[in-house]
Amino acid sequence: MFCYSQNSVNFSLHHDFKLLVFGDNLGNRAGTLNFIARVKHEGEDNSLGFLIYGLEFEKAFLSTQYTRFGAFTGFTFMDVFNDYNFHITPSIGTGFINREQKNLFSWSGSVQFEYFLSDTVRLSFLNQITQRTDLEYLYNDLAYRWSFFLGIEMQLFKINQNN
Repeated sequence: MFCYSQNSVNFSLHHDFKLLVFGDNLGNRAGTLNFIARVKHEGEDNSLGFLIYGLEFEKAFLSTQYTRFGAFTGFTFMDVFNDYNFHITPSIGTGFINREQKNLFSWSGSVQFEYFLSDTVRLSFLNQITQRTDLEYLYNDLAYRWSFFLGIEMQLFKINQNN
């Protein structure tokens, strides 16, 4: 069993599994790049888990380029299934989608599943639903899209607090 102490800053990089393997029915072939980079602060843990917050950047090379900047907050549950190596984090976020030089406000909700490979490296699965206001702007279709991202998360550094 690994030993974890929170109050750290982490970086993760995820890629959209569907676009990578299958593409979509909108003209984006398999192998289409769509990644999310996140910087996340993990707070001090208590008996259930700890608060998190952070910033994220998403870039997709679709038929027209898609960029999303956002901020998120949530709570990480530790000791899931009596396994300290597995964490679940539901979170909510807000941000802006930039498409065809137009900035559009949107929200997102996600659930991240993490499995610790070591004290500082985690395998990460990010399930996310995003309000796609860019689709309303482009196609008059206010839509919510679900994405499943695979990635890796690494601890950049711990924040030491002297009491």
